[in-house]
Amino acid sequence: MADPSDLPQSILSYISHNEYPDTDALSSTTLTSPSTLQNLLQSLQSAQKEAQDEIRTLSRSAAPDIDAWIARAKDLQADILRSRETAREIVREADQVRALRDEAEDQGKKFELLEKEVRFNETLTGTLEHVQYANGLLATVQEEAVNGDVGKALANLEDAEASIAGLDGMRGTRAVEVLGQRGEELRKGLVETTTMQWDALIAVDVEMKCVKVRQKMSGGAAVDGLGLDAVVAAAKGLEIFDSLLQKLARDIDRAVLKPCLHVDQENQAVDTVTTSSHAEEASLSCKDVGSASVFQDLHTILTFFSEHLSTTITVPLSYHLIPVLSSRLEAQRLDPSIPVSMDELSDFQSLLTSVSDLAEEIESLGWNGAKALRGWVDNAPRAWLTKRREVVLGDVRDLVFRGLRERKVVERVETRKVHKEDGEVIIGRAGGGGGGGGEGEDDWDTAWEEEPEKPVRSEQPLTKEDEDDASAWELDEEDDDNASSGKKEDAGGGDEDDAWGWGDDDTASQNPASPVANRKQHTQSSSPSKPNGSSQPPTQPQELTLRETITTTEIPDSLLSLLQRTIFDAETLSSEPQYVSSPIAPAATALYTLPTLALAMYRAAAPTAYAKDHSGLGNLLVYNDASRIAELLREWQSSQPEGSRLRIDSDVAALETFAKRAYSSEMEAQRTILRDLLDGAQGFVNCTIHPYKGECEGAVDATVDRIKHVHALWKGILSEGALLQSLGSLVGTVTTKMATEIQDLGDISEADSHQLKALCDRVLALNALFRQGEGEGQDMTFIYSPPWLKFQYLAEILDSSLADIRWMWKEGELSLEFGKEEVVELVEALFAESELRRQAVREVRWG
Repeated sequence: MADPSDLPQSILSYISHNEYPDTDALSSTTLTSPSTLQNLLQSLQSAQKEAQDEIRTLSRSAAPDIDAWIARAKDLQADILRSRETAREIVREADQVRALRDEAEDQGKKFELLEKEVRFNETLTGTLEHVQYANGLLATVQEEAVNGDVGKALANLEDAEASIAGLDGMRGTRAVEVLGQRGEELRKGLVETTTMQWDALIAVDVEMKCVKVRQKMSGGAAVDGLGLDAVVAAAKGLEIFDSLLQKLARDIDRAVLKPCLHVDQENQAVDTVTTSSHAEEASLSCKDVGSASVFQDLHTILTFFSEHLSTTITVPLSYHLIPVLSSRLEAQRLDPSIPVSMDELSDFQSLLTSVSDLAEEIESLGWNGAKALRGWVDNAPRAWLTKRREVVLGDVRDLVFRGLRERKVVERVETRKVHKEDGEVIIGRAGGGGGGGGEGEDDWDTAWEEEPEKPVRSEQPLTKEDEDDASAWELDEEDDDNASSGKKEDAGGGDEDDAWGWGDDDTASQNPASPVANRKQHTQSSSPSKPNGSSQPPTQPQELTLRETITTTEIPDSLLSLLQRTIFDAETLSSEPQYVSSPIAPAATALYTLPTLALAMYRAAAPTAYAKDHSGLGNLLVYNDASRIAELLREWQSSQPEGSRLRIDSDVAALETFAKRAYSSEMEAQRTILRDLLDGAQGFVNCTIHPYKGECEGAVDATVDRIKHVHALWKGILSEGALLQSLGSLVGTVTTKMATEIQDLGDISEADSHQLKALCDRVLALNALFRQGEGEGQDMTFIYSPPWLKFQYLAEILDSSLADIRWMWKEGELSLEFGKEEVVELVEALFAESELRRQAVREVRWG
């Protein structure tokens, strides 16, 4: 515990010097005891007294210095007071200067404002004088306009407008707007006045079809003696001259040109032009006086305007009037006057001369627009050819749609030199016909020659008919198409096979035991020209005439007559002396191309026209007509003299191709129908089970009836030979499909085989359609339908015993129609597994 006597000293040290006690005991001493507080109070009072005594001592010693300081402080305070007063004076003087400056600035602004007011007044005075001047000019313009002096009024108006344009600083002000509006109104008034003066000097009455021209105006002192030149100058100054000329040209066209060039239904003009002139007035009018020469009227019109109007009007007017005249003349008189007949060429020559004279007259007047007329004259050969082409194509189109209404029977006669034996073969095969309506006559007997075994080939219709029809309009492209189609036909094995569908369902055999081969061998052995022929001397060839009849429309003969007239005109135009110098003589060569275009039009229009035939014979009529046209064209070409420019070989080839396409399309359509009908048999599966039995019988009966219907429909349309060949191809399609489906059956029961035999017999009854000769005739079905014999053998196999099949294979001619594996498959399908069947299979396979 600290000594209590030390505590006051520590507190005084802290108070005086900010010193803390240096011991913990002194710092932790308690001050609450009375003795401690008494001692502390006494110590503080003692220290206070000492401090006061020390201050008094120090004050006594520093008193002189403080008095001096106080004196200096008082002086400083006085200086501060003087400085403050001086500052206040300076502020007062500054306020006075600022007030003077503000007053000076205000006076300066007032001076500038006065200067601006003076300048504005001066400017306003000048502007008002300018406005007064412009207004005076406008007033003068108005006065002159009222007096009718448009020239002076226009000059003053231009000065007034220039004066108004000089008021740039007053844009948007009411005064300038009023002046501008007044100037525009005066200009409009001048335009109206000038237009009225123009109409008064050049008056066009559309209703009366009259044009009057006055050289000077009369009726008032102001306008008396005013001429066209002054009005033209005013119109040009007002920039309405071109619009006046355009209106004048339109009015002249409506009042004079249109009535003059109009043609009634009888191709006679109903108005003619007359003129009259007296004093200062001349008139041109159209009057209904009947027929007149249009070129004389046009000459009168041109002369009238050239004599009574100055070149300042006529030359620019020609830019608007002559094109209208040329266009209307071409449309209403020249183009309709282009002849089609050669008898009218002399009149057409006179027409061309008149047009050339009219063009020369226009050029001699210094007018513009004669180039169109000269161009029409120069283009006359092409225009004539174009019209001939349009007429020919229109005639062909009308002929195609009109000529289908009537049909006729045409007999075709062809004479060929053949050996006697070959003639028998041809007659026996063709049935008195030409082997397909005139196609491939040189290849009638090719089917009798042996061909190497080939797979079945089904015929498809040509698929480029649209391309052929489209390309026919361009001759070069048509020739290319014909050439390419010819190459394809050659590569396909002959045109006749493609057209008639031979070989579609045929598999030729090299076995000489075939009936066809037997007849072929017999023919070869009878001919000394064959390598294996006998030693008999060659027989002399004899002429064989083949006749056939087909049904065509009126189109072939009418179309040939149309083409012959065209070529006759071409020959006349290029050879007759009176036409050598004709302006359309250069078109003679181009006339030789019209047959190609006409035939192309026929091919283009035929599909649509023939499709409208409700009898269902459209494609066959196309075939007959196109073939007939090709035949007639070929005869016509052969009758032409050497050096003829007629070239229709490619067109004949195109027609033949077109005919084949039509026939191919019809045949393919019929095959599709027959296949669809046979599909109803569902492959002849379960043909003895109800209801499949009825479906099979119905499908076969429908197919047979369809072939009979086709025979009845086509009989008389196609030639006899062509009809039989077509039916043979359809029958071949049916027999091939039935044979294929029967052979595809895996297992055939006895009941099924009898039912299938009965179904085949229904088809075999179609041989009645192919019998020729007296009585029942000779069955020629196998000639026209190569798969027929195979189908007959198939029917026999279905109803034969195993021994019968073995005999037909070894002794008969079954091997000529069936291959070894085909017979083996049929034997295995018809007979159950046994030693006899195995032996029969071995005999068939290994002989």
